[in-house]
Amino acid sequence: MSTSRTPLFLRRYVAAVGMAACALWAATPAQAQTPRVPAPAALAAKGTINYCATIDNPPRAYFDEKQQPIGFEVELGVEIAARMGLKVSWIQLKFPGLVPALQAQQCDALMQELFIRPERLEIIDMVPFSRTGQQIVVRRNDNSPGAGLEDFGGKKIAVPNGTTIHNLAIEANKKLKESGKPEINLVVLPTTTDTFQQLATSQVDAVGTTSTAGAYYVRLRPNDFKAKGNPFGLIGTGIGIRKGNTDLTNAIKKSFDSIVADGTYKKMIDKWNMQGMEL
Repeated sequence: MSTSRTPLFLRRYVAAVGMAACALWAATPAQAQTPRVPAPAALAAKGTINYCATIDNPPRAYFDEKQQPIGFEVELGVEIAARMGLKVSWIQLKFPGLVPALQAQQCDALMQELFIRPERLEIIDMVPFSRTGQQIVVRRNDNSPGAGLEDFGGKKIAVPNGTTIHNLAIEANKKLKESGKPEINLVVLPTTTDTFQQLATSQVDAVGTTSTAGAYYVRLRPNDFKAKGNPFGLIGTGIGIRKGNTDLTNAIKKSFDSIVADGTYKKMIDKWNMQGMEL
């Protein structure tokens, strides 16, 4: 299929490997009846919280046709900030650069679909806000047997660089090699958008992605894509904060808890079709 039929926001992204242009995006005011959560002094002084994110993971976070960030995580991040009386600045990075950027104080928090894993909790603090899993997506006319990663030995699977599905595919290749079977031909790309562009143009046989991103693209193009098998590896996701930044961690958690308590969280889940991914 020609990429000319792909929506504009799926064809446009910031290509820089490091930090993209940082754009201030005013936060939506929190509900008037919601008690304001005190922001940490440093953030209150500047009036803004800086989030690092890939902004390339619909429906969680992506750019609309006017190149404005939208999605579940964008709205949630803005609402969390607003309840602390803060505006939001988004800094777009490639996935492997997120944690290093946080540790280097290039941003205050990572508003991203980050899996909560023991090894990650050793280097950053995290506030849980949703769940996710992994999904394989193929073209609609795919009738090949099997639905697991190891069933794609000898075929091309596109994965975003540095993600969990990337690491799982590497592990699957080790098992395939040990058993004397053809390995997966891994096509490692910078973004989720890139992987689906290659699937749409038949450059790869499948895409490995998160369950939420997989469901989004299948809904977006049901005549072109379909899920292969069921989601697997369900895991919690969280907002990343520098290790030991207790004031900000507590403030974000209090803001998030209030969003859940007054029903705003459920409305966001429903709006962005994230059912099953909520906490």
